[in-house]
Order: sequence, then C-alpha cells, then structure tokens
Amino acid sequence: TWARFLSDLRANLVGCNAALERRLMLDQWVYRPGLPENAVRPNPNAFAAVDPAVRAYNAGGSPVGLPYADSSTAERLRFLNALPRELGSDRLAELDRTLSLSQSGNSEVLFAWLQLALANRYQPAVPAAERFLLAMGRRKFVAPLFETLAAEGEWGRPIAERIYGRARPSYHSVTTSTVDRVMRGES
Repeated sequence: TWARFLSDLRANLVGCNAALERRLMLDQWVYRPGLPENAVRPNPNAFAAVDPAVRAYNAGGSPVGLPYADSSTAERLRFLNALPRELGSDRLAELDRTLSLSQSGNSEVLFAWLQLALANRYQPAVPAAERFLLAMGRRKFVAPLFETLAAEGEWGRPIAERIYGRARPSYHSVTTSTVDRVMRGES
C-alpha cells in the first residue's frame, strides 16, 4: 500500500531528517492531486538545438557535429523520431557510425534506431537487433521490432523467425502471446 511504502521510505531513507522530509513533500506526491511544487519543470527550450539539427540533416547534411553526444534521452529520441522514415543504407551507415546508434546502452534510443534501421532493411543493424531482442523482454520494445521485421517480408521474416526461435523461451507469457500473433500474421 502507499502507506506502507511511505513508512518504509521514511524509516530507511529519510530517517529523522525533518528538513529532508519537508523538501521531499512525500505526502503531497502520494495523496494529493496534481504535481507538488517541488516537481522539476521541463525546460521549454530543451529541443532548441535538436530541431535545427534535424532540419539540417534532413536537408542532406552530415551527422558529424550534431549536438548528440551531450544530449538527453528525450533530445536523442526527438532527433531519431524526426528523421525521414525512409533512408538509404549510406545515410543509415553514416548515422550509425557517427552516433554509435547500434551500440547505444539506452533501450529507448536503441529501440528507436532499430525501428528505423530494420524498416529500411539495414542489414548491419541486425546483430544489434538480435542482441537487443535476446536480452530484452519488455513487450513495448519486443513486439514492435518483431512487427517491423515481419513486415519486411522475405528479408525480415526469416530474421524474425530465427531470433524469435531463440528468444521466445526467455519471454514472459504476455510477450509471447503478442509476438506469437505477430509471427502468425495476426497483428
């Protein structure tokens, strides 16, 4: 229960620190509607550097020098999701090489990259997809990637079948139920 959670939090993290208790505003977070005044507000200019970079890249520019390395996950996702859904292998290779997308340790970023790369039949992304699908069990990532592969017909379906054959035993039943339907063409 929330009461038990708060009790544990207070006993094991807050302790007798009244100032910390006031700063955290725990009861407001749990029991009151809306966001407490100590909630971090998003910066309205957070994407100020991303949007022009996307426009420049989409106009044929290079990914070299993009404000990517020091960007947040939200900024990286905004960049990746703003790219054209159809990109040639040369452009995908340049992105992958410059931004190390296939080696991303961030599941959200890697997923966004793999969605784009696999939908464009970018073969060099297949090993990263296989590693990800063998290590990741979350349906929100797994099912769409198998859908993308399956939608790519004679190129993607054999890849999906091979990976799913290895990954299925480690997936939760909710995930396998969804992906089984995808693999049967029922999605």
